[in-house]
Amino acid sequence: MVQGWGNVGAAAGYYLSQAGGLLTGIVDRSGGVLNENGFTHDEVISLFHSRTKNMFEGFTKVDDIQESFWKQKADVFIPAAASRLVTLDQASDLYDGGLKVIACGANVPFADTEIFFGPISRFADHHMSVIPDFISNCGMARVFAYLMSNPKEVTAEGIFTDVAKTIHQAFDNIYKINQGKKDITASGYEIALKQLL
Repeated sequence: MVQGWGNVGAAAGYYLSQAGGLLTGIVDRSGGVLNENGFTHDEVISLFHSRTKNMFEGFTKVDDIQESFWKQKADVFIPAAASRLVTLDQASDLYDGGLKVIACGANVPFADTEIFFGPISRFADHHMSVIPDFISNCGMARVFAYLMSNPKEVTAEGIFTDVAKTIHQAFDNIYKINQGKKDITASGYEIALKQLL
């Protein structure tokens, strides 16, 4: 399931579908679509292209999407819309529906008033595997860092290799202090704070 069908959400949905994952729902400010059996890859491609023309053209929009989306059963949720949108009730509904992983495509996707890691973020992190935004969407910042390192040659392969290496290293560091499937974000913040102090 994906929240936000712009550049980040649509790309994530496309690549997950291409890899064999089933996209069961999309919610965006212009509405949304659901398919409990999952959209086919061709349908995901059509949905991908609809984002720049007429959002969800050719698909039946769900009237009560802001309520029914959160009750949809899924394994993975990608909040990729604006910051501070996912409420505690929505996170709780996802958890009650059996959600296992949240991969944050948006910066600070939870509707906490705190700058970092408020009660909604902590609830999600403690109950599900939350890949924090500072890891899962670090690509653009990492690309800038890579380019500023003055590589001998700039290639797509070099950029993707550097981003992948950075993400793998972050997870390796977290795994050294937390081998579980929960509290991943908390462990990431613990590492970051130690590096800052």
